[in-house]
Amino acid sequence: MLALPIVLVASACGGGSSGGGGSTPAGSGGGGQVVSIPIADSGFAFSITTATAKAGTVTLSAMNPQSTTHDISIKGNGVDEKGNQVSSGGTSTVTATLTPGTYEYYCSVPGHEQAGMKGTLTVT
Repeated sequence: MLALPIVLVASACGGGSSGGGGSTPAGSGGGGQVVSIPIADSGFAFSITTATAKAGTVTLSAMNPQSTTHDISIKGNGVDEKGNQVSSGGTSTVTATLTPGTYEYYCSVPGHEQAGMKGTLTVT
């Protein structure tokens, strides 16, 4: 019985749909929503520079295909949360309770945000 949850957790990490599918109604599960913002294959950049989410508990997820260490972090409107640093296929996540407004997601590794590794999250 213990092997099944491990398999389910592992399979939940793969196969992202790139749709902005934030149309899941509120209250359809207690975990909030996950917004996938992959890290680019090379350089100091995310694959997308704008994303949207509904207000509430939001998890940003960033898979890093690079050997260079990166993370995904979020700030703005009183929020300042940093994700775990990962490399070589790891996934960084950061979770925050967000109200409507504009936030910046970025890589908090020193120098990476300044090099352009950031984007805008609009919460409605």
